[in-house]
This record gives sequence, C-alpha cells and structure tokens, in this order.
Amino acid sequence: MRILYVSFSYVPSRRASSVHVVKMCHALAGTGHSVTLVTKKCAARQEPGVADDFAFYGVEPGFLIEKLPRPELRGGGAVYLAFVLVRLLRSRGALVYTRDPFTAWLAAKLGKPLIFEQHGVLRRPWVNRLIDSTLRARSLRRLVLVSGQLEASFRSAGRIPSHGDVVVAHDGADAVPLPDAARAVTAKPRIGYVGNLYPGRGVDLVVELARRIREADFEIVGGDDAELERLAASDLPANLRLAGFVSPGRLGERYLRFDVLLMPYAREVMVAGGGLDTSRFMSPLKMFEYMAAGRAIVSSDLPVLREVLENERNALLVPPEEPELWERAVRRLMVESDLRRRLGRSARLDLERHYTWAARARRVLDGAGANHR
Repeated sequence: MRILYVSFSYVPSRRASSVHVVKMCHALAGTGHSVTLVTKKCAARQEPGVADDFAFYGVEPGFLIEKLPRPELRGGGAVYLAFVLVRLLRSRGALVYTRDPFTAWLAAKLGKPLIFEQHGVLRRPWVNRLIDSTLRARSLRRLVLVSGQLEASFRSAGRIPSHGDVVVAHDGADAVPLPDAARAVTAKPRIGYVGNLYPGRGVDLVVELARRIREADFEIVGGDDAELERLAASDLPANLRLAGFVSPGRLGERYLRFDVLLMPYAREVMVAGGGLDTSRFMSPLKMFEYMAAGRAIVSSDLPVLREVLENERNALLVPPEEPELWERAVRRLMVESDLRRRLGRSARLDLERHYTWAARARRVLDGAGANHR
C-alpha cells in the first residue's frame, strides 16, 4: 500500500506525539509499505539545530517526510489544514492514517480510505461532533485506540465505527541492545526519571525521593529550558542532577546507565499545553522505552498502566500519593539484586513479545488495507 500519515506535530520536536508518529511511520515502512509523513513546518516551533530528522529520532530514512507550512500567527493551524486538504485531494490511491480529528473528518468527507487513531477523550463538543461524523463514514477502515480503558470509554459512549472495526494498540518502543552481562549496582545506585516535566508527571516526587535516599544518585532527563530553570531554583538536593533534554535517538543508551527507572505519574496527567488529562487512557512512550532497556521499573499504580505492568512480575506498582511507599520500593530494589534483574528481564521480554513498534504496525494494519492495493 501507499500510506499517507498526516500529523499535526512538528518534526523535529521534543514532544512525545512527534516521536510517536515518526516511530510509527518507520515501523509502517518496515512492513513493506510506501509511507509519506506529512507534518507542520514552522522554524519557530521545530527543534533548532537539527541537521538530520531521521538521526534525531534514531530511525533509518525508510520513508518520506513532507513538511507543509504552518505560519507563526493566530490561525496558523487553519492555514496548515488548508494545505493538508490540498494534499489529501492529491493523494489518489493512498490510505490516509492520522491522529488528528480535523484531518480525519476531511479524509472521510473526501471518501479517502482512512485509519483514525485516538489517544484520549477530547473535551471540546464541536471537535467530538467531527469525530462522531468520521466514525460513521463508510471510508473509515479502522479506529485505533491506545488502551483498553479508552476503548471501554468509546464503547460506553456508543462511539464505535458503523462497521465495528476497532483495534487496541498500546504504544511501543524499539528494543535497545543490552550489555552482555547485567551490570551490578555500584556503591552508589543510579535512579532515573526520563521524560517531560508537565504537571502530573511526578517530578516533585522524584525530588522528594532524592532527599530521602541520599545514598543514591538521581537524575532527571528531559524538560525545556524554562522548566529546568524553575526546577533548579527550588533548592534541589545535592544527589539530584538535571541532565536536560536528550534527543530520542540517544535515549536508548541513556536508559542503560540507570539501575532503577521511575514512572511516578499522578492521578491527573497533562499533555503539552495542559489542556487534557490523559491519566485514565494513556499508553506512555516512557513505559515501553523503560521496558526495552531491561531495567527495573517503579511505577504509579494506575488502572490503565496495569494493562501492561504487573506488580512484582515486570515492575513494582506504588500508589502515586504515598512517598513513603515509593521510598520503600526504591530501597528494596537497591538491595535485592535478584528482584531487580528479574523485573528488568520480564519487562524486556514483554516488550519484545508484544510491544515493539513493528508489532504495533502489523496490528493496526492487519486487514485494514486488504481491499486497497
């Protein structure tokens, strides 16, 4: 097939949505299809100083990236959408894949074969009306949802395609090469958090744990300059280092430096811009990247995360609002090397069996394009 993946992300960008679409396009191309990724072009909003988009994300250049203008002004998104409309009109014979409700609605109105993916429940009624119209479209081949919790929400609201074709596909990661032998914890264990610093990501808890566990080194990887400045001004403990942003293509090696990885989500989790709580439905990229590294994970015990993580088997799950229990879990992994290695091995094996990007691409495409060659 020819696949036109239309994204509302900027490439290159630090945002998880940008990483997701690039990794998915790479995986879709890896299944043997011809893939073009359409993204926004705006110098003020793209990651500066990137000479090679593919290297930035750590993928091979096996698909095309086509950037359409998104002016840096009020209403610039509508201008980009107009360019998308023109691009859709030119996309004869291609399967359209998108996470964007506006693009999905346009593609459906044009009768384009369509795969529509959603990562949450939006709050704006008029956007939801566009989504509902898309779900009734005859050209919609498949609705892809990122968690069972999200599928349950869509079904309870009656928001299922007329032909009923729904696939739950959690996010994924690429398995990173592991050292030949498991590294023993050093005299001073290394505890890591990797990700954004938005509200609900649990960074305050990471700082609190560093204060409580002085005999370990903590490191926070991620965040923009303004967020890091605010955090650095908050009297951080001496054993906590702010590493700043690391490009997605270099994160795999970074994970391997740690003995324990933290995923301290709060019960409300905001995405970029702060407009959407994703805690009920999310499928975090971070979780699968942690699993791919084969390191022990301590995670918040949230229902949606239990779709992938199982306490004492591939992670330790802890209530997000209990710092004493988080401290106990981290200290336990610092001294129980067999448990630490067993959790890491189980997480890595689960990733390899079920949650690679390649497996996700096969899952979302299986049967969706059978009548569209």
